[in-house]
Amino acid sequence: MPAVNVVSDLMAKPRVTVTLSEEVYKIISDWADEEERPLANLVAYIVSKAAKEYQQQNETPSSIKDKGD
Repeated sequence: MPAVNVVSDLMAKPRVTVTLSEEVYKIISDWADEEERPLANLVAYIVSKAAKEYQQQNETPSSIKDKGD
């Protein structure tokens, strides 16, 4: 089995810090509990999904054409 470098795996992904209202924190905390997943994992999923949707909505016809080339 190949050796795994845990430190480099942890450093591979950028990290951010966010400040949430108590209300939003409670909502996503309960949501994460319902799905039996870590809060950070749920937030990463939500942000990734929103970023992809944003990118798709803001693609220009020329950028779509360039992807096919």
